[in-house]
Amino acid sequence: MVLGLLGFGAGSKLGLGSMAFAASNGPRVTRPKKSAFPPDRRRTLAVAAERILPGATEAGVMDYIDYWMLREPFSAFVQPLFKAGAGFLEQQARAKHGKSFVHCKPEQQDAMIATLHQGTTGKRFNGRGFFEHLVRFTMEGFLGDPKYGGNRNEVGWKFIGRKECWWQPRQLNLLLNPDKGLPY
Repeated sequence: MVLGLLGFGAGSKLGLGSMAFAASNGPRVTRPKKSAFPPDRRRTLAVAAERILPGATEAGVMDYIDYWMLREPFSAFVQPLFKAGAGFLEQQARAKHGKSFVHCKPEQQDAMIATLHQGTTGKRFNGRGFFEHLVRFTMEGFLGDPKYGGNRNEVGWKFIGRKECWWQPRQLNLLLNPDKGLPY
């Protein structure tokens, strides 16, 4: 989990600068009627997101990911990476532990996720790219506007003690590392 695997401040080093959230008066999104992923891949991604950030499941992070993966350009570029990443985690779990990723022990799941962070690659698969996108979308789904399916019951906003996230991309580092100031 990022809070355990990487430490919360490490997120700023992963290119999370694209996260800029604001409250919206738009319609709220409910769980997608269809998923961008087959059920087994969706479960794998959900467990991986939960290991990255405890509470991701409660916050509806997979609903947020589905929301975006069913839309261009994400459906063309990121969705295939997520499918490959989930497949890679499943393959590694079965090869190393003889069972599905979702049934592995948390420390085994963390170790497999950590190898992706280190840059493990497969055939036509970039493990580090998958890891960085999964962290990014997990954080966005946890802290973003609930109208996109994540941050269910505003759990992420309650976690940070705000009604909405207000930072601009450069201010994310200040939020994560308040003692270091903004990197300009």
